[in-house]
Amino acid sequence: MSSRRGQPAGFTLLELLVATGITAVLAGSLYATLHIAFRARRSALAAVEPVRKTELALELVRADIETAVVPRGILAGEFLGKDATDGAGHASDTLVLHCVADAALDKQGIGDIRMVEFGCRADENGQGMVLYRRVTVHLLATRVEQPAEEVLCRGVRAFGLRYFDGMDWLDNWDSALQDNNLPIAAEVTLELMPEDGMGADVPGHRASRVFRIACSTLTTGLQIEMTP
Repeated sequence: MSSRRGQPAGFTLLELLVATGITAVLAGSLYATLHIAFRARRSALAAVEPVRKTELALELVRADIETAVVPRGILAGEFLGKDATDGAGHASDTLVLHCVADAALDKQGIGDIRMVEFGCRADENGQGMVLYRRVTVHLLATRVEQPAEEVLCRGVRAFGLRYFDGMDWLDNWDSALQDNNLPIAAEVTLELMPEDGMGADVPGHRASRVFRIACSTLTTGLQIEMTP
């Protein structure tokens, strides 16, 4: 009997080239699919980002305006809203009010009432304005302290406020001239800068909300639509 040594099994060069070509086609198809998916994700985020920014900023403003307290008593102070514009003529209003804090802090000089200031200043990056919120909690402190500042929104084009007295919407409100009364409601309008590459005259995303002030003692026979 004779034995025959079998030849080792393997792939030919042609088979390797075909397999490599199929792998390259599949990798290219996968890359194209992922590229389209990531581009769609970036487009969706870019479209949602202005809405998200304005909604978050307006929600923070709402929390303070709705809890504004009557400007009477030891810790209560003025409710002062001023109509103003920036160098480009866009609304840049300011508001100083006293409102109820989230919770009393167990520290000397900190009570249930805090002073909050809303306003805008030029952005250091040159992209519109910055909407800021300054909070003073030590209202009984023996010395004046620097309020804590936080940025609510960047890239702001306009920030406007109006106040409802029961009959009309006013651009300014000074509680000292209103017999220490608060407005019934406040309308807050926030507009962002247009997207990069668009003209300066193109309007950016704009949102407007009306917030009811619970402690207002003024009355009205008119029906106004409030933001939920």
